This record gives sequence, C-alpha cells and structure tokens, in this order.
Amino acid sequence: MVRAARLVVLAALVGALATVAAPSASAFPKLGPGCVRADYASGGHPVPAELCRPSRTKAAVPAVVVVHGCGGFGSLDGSLAHQLPRAGIATLYVDFFAQTPPPAGHRGYCGGGGDARDVWTTWQREVLDGAAALRRTHGVDARRVGVVAWSLGGGVALDAAVAGRSTGGGEVSRPFDAIVIYSSYADGPALTQARRLPPTLLLSAGATDAVPESGAIALHRALVAAHVPSELRIWPHGRHSWPGVQGAQGLRWTTRFLHRYLG
Repeated sequence: MVRAARLVVLAALVGALATVAAPSASAFPKLGPGCVRADYASGGHPVPAELCRPSRTKAAVPAVVVVHGCGGFGSLDGSLAHQLPRAGIATLYVDFFAQTPPPAGHRGYCGGGGDARDVWTTWQREVLDGAAALRRTHGVDARRVGVVAWSLGGGVALDAAVAGRSTGGGEVSRPFDAIVIYSSYADGPALTQARRLPPTLLLSAGATDAVPESGAIALHRALVAAHVPSELRIWPHGRHSWPGVQGAQGLRWTTRFLHRYLG
C-alpha cells in the first residue's frame, strides 16, 4: 500500500508538470565561492553533491539538503542552495537523479518519462542519506538538519520524512528537523501520517501554479490536525519557478522558518 501511494504521488506530480518547461539535464553545477564538492554514498553508490557554507563563522551551523525538481538542476533549487548560506544556513545540493539517469531528451522526468516503480525508493534513500551525511559533516550542527525541496523533489522529501530511519529498537527516527516545500504536495503517506513530519513550511504559487494549491492546503490541514508546527504561504497567481519578487519573498519565508525551527 505504501509503495502504491508513492507511485500515486509521483504520477500526480509529473502529470501536473508535463507542460512546464524543464531545465536541460547537465553536468553537476558549480555554485561558486564558499561551495565545494561533497559527494556521499547511498546504496553503495556515489551521489554527486555540493556543500555551501556560510562565510566567516566558527560555530557549528544549521544545514539543509536542497532537492531539485523533475527536470534536474534548475534556477530555483540552485538559487536556494547558493543564497541560504548568506542567511547562516549551510546547504547540500544533491543530484538525486545520479543513480537513475533520466530518459533521453531534455525534460528529465517531466512529462512522465521513466519507470516510477524503479526510481522512487532510490530517490528517497538518496535524500535520507544526504541528511545523514550532513549530520556527520564537520562544522554542521547535527541537531539542526532539514530539507528544502521543490516540485517533484518535494514529494520525494515528504515521503522520505515519513519513512524515516529504523532504529535498533524498531522505532522510526526523524531524519529532518524541519522541511520547506516549494510548489509540491503529498497524496499518500505524508498526508495520512502527517504526525511523523517535523515542522513544515508549504509554499504555493496559487491557482496558476503547475501543482494544484489544493494539495498544499490539504497537507497543511493534516499537519494542523496532527499538531505539527506548520505554515502555509500562498503567492497568488504566481509561477511554478518562483522568479523575481515572488522568489525573493519565498526566500524570506524560508529563511525565517528555518531560523525559527533550526535555530
């Protein structure tokens, strides 16, 4: 049942994004000064990643895994990975398509390409292992690790947060201390098991978003009912890519939320 629910989420998200222009898949990006390659292992294979740190700080800092959308690396996720360190939050920008190369063409997994049954759990594991790698990183506060995800990546991050990690006692540990989701939603485990989620910020571009704002509203209601600290921010008549002024406001909402729950 859980696997089927994951496939429902993936199909819904990819279907909603079928008409969205996706960035071309390309070599792993270089984000510039303050960022270094920080690949890590997941399932016995490497995951390309870049770690960006705040400048001029000696104290251990909070950090987030940054998860891209269905087209691979794009403007929003790259911008978040580059700008959040300026607000004192380290970022680990991960290529979660590394072990599941997209179908031929320039649209990544947008438009329903590829076989969802073979990729969803791999992506989820990669995001979980990225958070675990951050907690082991020198200079990162292991008690303050979250995830910031966009579009398809949001669905992956939400399911990963619910699945968590099994501890020796058979309980489920919480892999993230906070979640920020841009233009995404949950239609499966995260919706029905919202109590497992950490403090969560949901951002929607409103009625003109490629992903229905009703999904974010439903998840927010589930979080409230489960007494999970949460916020829902809607930019009316916005764009899925969160450009310009819309993106700047999204960044302010994001940094304020992360500072509140990651300290």
